[in-house]
Amino acid sequence: MILKRLEIIEELQQELNKLKTHYEETLESDPQYQKAQVEHEEVKKQVSQIKEKQEKIESNPSYKSISDQMKEKRTELKDHKEALAQELMDYYREKGTLEFEDSEGNVRRMKFSVRLVS
Repeated sequence: MILKRLEIIEELQQELNKLKTHYEETLESDPQYQKAQVEHEEVKKQVSQIKEKQEKIESNPSYKSISDQMKEKRTELKDHKEALAQELMDYYREKGTLEFEDSEGNVRRMKFSVRLVS
């Protein structure tokens, strides 16, 4: 069943890629789309210039310090979320239930998500 599902997914992905290529080719031949692309490139240049100005301002040491602290907190938060996920899996294996009571007495329900990594 899994192999059949993988085969279906692969076939659908190939069909989607063909449609995407056809779509892009059709757009490229449209004069209005070409004009919009030129305008888009001009806007991208302006955005790039604005980002450069922002980066220059953000390079100020006081802003940089706060930014570094935020990055550290994000990393710490990510690590704790990964640890919690592992602890919840262990809890499920041990107790065999998808629910647990938190520190405030609320019943919390777990939701598992699985992805196939190649």
